[in-house]
Amino acid sequence: MNHSTKNKQIYKGAFALVFAGIIGKVISAFYRIPLQNLTGDIGFYIYQQIYPIIGIAITIALYGFPSAIAKFLAENKAKASKPLSKNIIGVLLLFHVFLFLLIYCFRSQIALWMGDEDLVEALKLVAWIFLFVPILSLLRGIQQSEKRMYLTANSQLIEQLIRACIIIGTAAFISLGYLSVYRIADGAVLATTVAFLASTLYLLFHRKKGPLCDGMEERVFGFSSLWSTIIFGGIVISLNHMLLLLMQFADSVTVVPGLVEYGLSTTEAMKAKGVIDRGQPLLQLVTVVGSSFAMALMPEITKQNWHANKKHAFNQIQSSLKFCLLLSVGATAGLWILMPEINQLLFTDRLGSNSLRILALTLLVSPLTLVVASLLQGFGYMKWTAFLIFFGLWVKILLNKWFVPSFGISGNALATVCTIVVIFVINYWLLRKRVIKQRLLHLPLLRLILATGLLIAIECLLKFLNNNLLHLVTRLELVIFVLFSVVLGFLVFLFSLRWLNILTKEEWNQLPMPKKWNYKGVNRDETNH
Repeated sequence: MNHSTKNKQIYKGAFALVFAGIIGKVISAFYRIPLQNLTGDIGFYIYQQIYPIIGIAITIALYGFPSAIAKFLAENKAKASKPLSKNIIGVLLLFHVFLFLLIYCFRSQIALWMGDEDLVEALKLVAWIFLFVPILSLLRGIQQSEKRMYLTANSQLIEQLIRACIIIGTAAFISLGYLSVYRIADGAVLATTVAFLASTLYLLFHRKKGPLCDGMEERVFGFSSLWSTIIFGGIVISLNHMLLLLMQFADSVTVVPGLVEYGLSTTEAMKAKGVIDRGQPLLQLVTVVGSSFAMALMPEITKQNWHANKKHAFNQIQSSLKFCLLLSVGATAGLWILMPEINQLLFTDRLGSNSLRILALTLLVSPLTLVVASLLQGFGYMKWTAFLIFFGLWVKILLNKWFVPSFGISGNALATVCTIVVIFVINYWLLRKRVIKQRLLHLPLLRLILATGLLIAIECLLKFLNNNLLHLVTRLELVIFVLFSVVLGFLVFLFSLRWLNILTKEEWNQLPMPKKWNYKGVNRDETNH
């Protein structure tokens, strides 16, 4: 397979993951609406209390261990033979049994930390989810190592749809009085378990018959080798993908006290934190871009591949960073302009829109941070990236303590932006040291500003027409307006990248689009070389 075909396969897989991730996040955001409507604030509170643990299981099953397994197979040029697969499953099962026992045995203490002893039974059930992660992680890791990203993307969509349906069904039974409100936790556990099983069966059905069944793999990998590479690596990769969740954790212990010091009452401070928390689903929605490129690149960028063909590996790095940055710039610009309308659409009012606009600036670097961190991990900087995550957590806590008492929720948003920028700058500096004398980001800055300006102009024109002529204010009208604005803005920005030659012919043709849109001309930049 030549490099051009291989690159197209990688980026096709990355964009498939982007699409699946965005659809998955949309499903995840929207099933919470009927969940809250059917079970009330108490039911929603119970679900939110156990969701972080479920979210950890979902993250390590989708991003952490599959990427670590794919990286391990790529680095060792190994096939997932039956003996090796059994060894990997054994190591994964040992780790997940430990997690199971940790939650199961300390469920009472965890419930006390959460402030609700009635969650003990729910936590006992949540622990069982982790036992379904090992096989799913292995299958996804094998597919990623074989560049069959679309299978991971499809399994992700299957997982989200099943979870949403079962959770909404449980909420409906609660609203009809057939179940106690605390049974929403049981429904969430059942939903996740069935979703994991369905994804596993889907991947088993679509796997290639050879790798898991043959016995051709002669190399022996010891327990310590598998443990240090897959378990430690999987934990670090998972932490990178939970970066925004860790920022939320820092907020949970610092924002309300800071807002009280700012001058709000405790009740007002809680409400204000709820307002700035509105931005988290939107941040996660766009950060899917970085997660998807990181997942696609993990088995590709290794020390061996770098030494074997530096030019090809560097081109992959450069193109991935470029794609990621362009998508981040477009998403940030659109979100900045449409934030008041999106805020009203999702949360019925426009409270905190300016603070949420500050928070949206995080999107300029958060997807890039994930990609750069995954590249560093490919080069062997596992401990460094793990250290930077915890360093960033303390930076966030300190900045919250300084900014929130002075600027309120805008200070909290600014602290998040600054923290992500600090982590990105350090990661980028480390990557620059690794690829000496190479320019990682090569963009025609003026043309990119022009393309972004066109996007902003279109969105501002649509807002002007709405404010002065259409006056769309109901939720249904806002859905139509926001969706139309997002699609039109995306198309304007996308084709600006083509018309202004921001993307090369090869890069444009790697995008997952109809063949009739393929770029057949020659870029101005290419004719100058």
